[in-house]
Amino acid sequence: MIFLGSWATLNILSGSTGYFLSEKSTKYFHQMNAGWNLVNAGIAGFALYNISQMDVASLSYTQSLNELQKLDKFLLLNTGLDVGYMATGAWLWERGIRKKSARLEGYGKSLIVQGGFLLAFDLVLYFLHSPITSDLMQLTESINVTVSGFRINF
Repeated sequence: MIFLGSWATLNILSGSTGYFLSEKSTKYFHQMNAGWNLVNAGIAGFALYNISQMDVASLSYTQSLNELQKLDKFLLLNTGLDVGYMATGAWLWERGIRKKSARLEGYGKSLIVQGGFLLAFDLVLYFLHSPITSDLMQLTESINVTVSGFRINF
């Protein structure tokens, strides 16, 4: 979330500056980058706040596993949304060319860039995170609890 927040801050600053220093579709490209990343900054801030409020040590094994599985599913859902952002951007860009609209072109280009970043971000997080969930699931499957005790199968 620190990385996402840093990306958002960079885009808000460069987008705001670029908006006032650019012309035509580049102006709208920067405008969308700044606006889009106000949302990203909010998401990162909200997530960091929630993380700081969570006492991970107090979670049971089952609760931890459930949280890990929810995060994996959330990241995969986000990758689908990211592809949708990019497709919408391509559509806006193409429509802007047909309609001779610098705003639609700029917004479209921005959505492709922002969606591409988020797609890479979510996929990297998923591929870094999902092995942890998988390892815990395998550990769960190898533990047998019986009346006389428990056994770990290797």
